[in-house]
Amino acid sequence: MFLNLGPVRESSARRADAGGLPYSSEVYTVIGGDLTVIGDLTSDGHVEIKGTIKGTVNSRSVELLESGVIEGALIAESVIIHGCVVGPVRANTVTAATTARIVGSVFHNVLNIEPGASLEGRRPWRPHIDRHLDVD
Repeated sequence: MFLNLGPVRESSARRADAGGLPYSSEVYTVIGGDLTVIGDLTSDGHVEIKGTIKGTVNSRSVELLESGVIEGALIAESVIIHGCVVGPVRANTVTAATTARIVGSVFHNVLNIEPGASLEGRRPWRPHIDRHLDVD
């Protein structure tokens, strides 16, 4: 289900900013594993996705967990992908974890690919990605 934890205090942050994802003083939203969203999702904070989204995800930061699936564009300032994305990814910093599967172009400034990650598509470098511009 949707879970909006509101502003997260620094003392209750789950993890540090090591992956480029801001956790303190941010809105933190969780899409549960039992949830399928059909349509676009937009947030100015951090989104953690355990379920399925069929549409565009546009957020400041996104963590797609192993059970998470995005069928559409993923646009953010920073993303960590453990799950599956079928569509373009546009972010300044993209991390494809060992379990990641990406089918589509990855537009990035910094791209981290862990051993075992699967990327099928182009990976064009960009000096800066503006998440407020159109996907096309």
